[in-house]
Amino acid sequence: MKTAFIHSAEFEKYELAPHHPFKPARSKVVYDLCAQYHLFARDWIELAEPEPLDAETLALFHDREYIESLKAANSGAFFDKLIAFNLGTGDCPVFRGMYDYAALAAGAAFKGMQMLVERGCDIAFSPMGGFHHAGRRHAEGFCYINDPGVIIAYLLKRGMRVAYLDLDAHHGNGVQDGFYTERRVLKISFHETGETLFPWGGHYTETGADAGAGYNVNVPLPPNTSDEIYLAAFREIAPPLIEAFKPDLLVVVNGADVLAADPLTHLSLTNNGMADVAAILRGLPMKRLVLGGGGYNLDALARAWTLVWAVLNGIEPRDEYVGTVGGVFLGETDIQNGSLRDMHIYSSGPQKEQIEAKVREAVEYIKTNVFPVHGI
Repeated sequence: MKTAFIHSAEFEKYELAPHHPFKPARSKVVYDLCAQYHLFARDWIELAEPEPLDAETLALFHDREYIESLKAANSGAFFDKLIAFNLGTGDCPVFRGMYDYAALAAGAAFKGMQMLVERGCDIAFSPMGGFHHAGRRHAEGFCYINDPGVIIAYLLKRGMRVAYLDLDAHHGNGVQDGFYTERRVLKISFHETGETLFPWGGHYTETGADAGAGYNVNVPLPPNTSDEIYLAAFREIAPPLIEAFKPDLLVVVNGADVLAADPLTHLSLTNNGMADVAAILRGLPMKRLVLGGGGYNLDALARAWTLVWAVLNGIEPRDEYVGTVGGVFLGETDIQNGSLRDMHIYSSGPQKEQIEAKVREAVEYIKTNVFPVHGI
């Protein structure tokens, strides 16, 4: 097995706004924590430096006029035309270096894809990626360039089949909208229900249209969904569909905003659940590109993605209280319990039963209406 971690120190230079919840420094925080625990010190792991993605490649998914407007606003100056592209809002402010930042973030994800397709890697991870809300002609939800959309469009142009697995707490509406009628892209999203969280969609009845009917899957999760309920639904839906679809490449948005510690969402997962999912992803037979996605508690995000990176590389924590990862002792750090792992959160009683019933409703709908399309 060969893996690649994509990172650039350039991300530290950018700030969307002083109090904006999205911090581009997340890439450095994760990189530093992985390095602290020697999680790059394996002969099968390669560190890769990205370059900004060119406008021609961005235009595989995005409208050229939108791209030119992003470029024109790179100085940080706002002008009226930007409103048409949803630029200059609280979520997507105009700031100095905006285009450079978005192009480099897309370049990091694209570099990960290249490491898989051209360099023989099996798994690539870019913490700075997964901007799944951006549309063809607009920014949305902290996202300026939809890097998964660009990569999927690029792979389709090369005649490849792509599975897209979105594990972010927010529904990946930009990717769903961009490929809703496309049967060469299997889109699966596990997210907090649109009844309680932006972007207010992603219902389980949205299963694709026209040629893409049966190729779009949503599992909306009620607030307070825990690891146990999440993992049961994930195991029942994602691996069977992905394996039946047989993609050339799997693109994963691995948002850390599903964690109970996240300030913007309402789920109750821990990074133990994220690690269990990562172990399942590691066992899949196709190339896997893992992108960061959301996450607005930097400490929780750093521990979660460092743990995910360890598990993707087969370096699994052996004791969450002693804190050993691949023979590296973590107990001398100030990480919770001397470990990368969160404390477990358990649910019970009527609330758990209500959550299970809602998730089961979605799972049964998918198994009845989508599984037969894929011969399952």
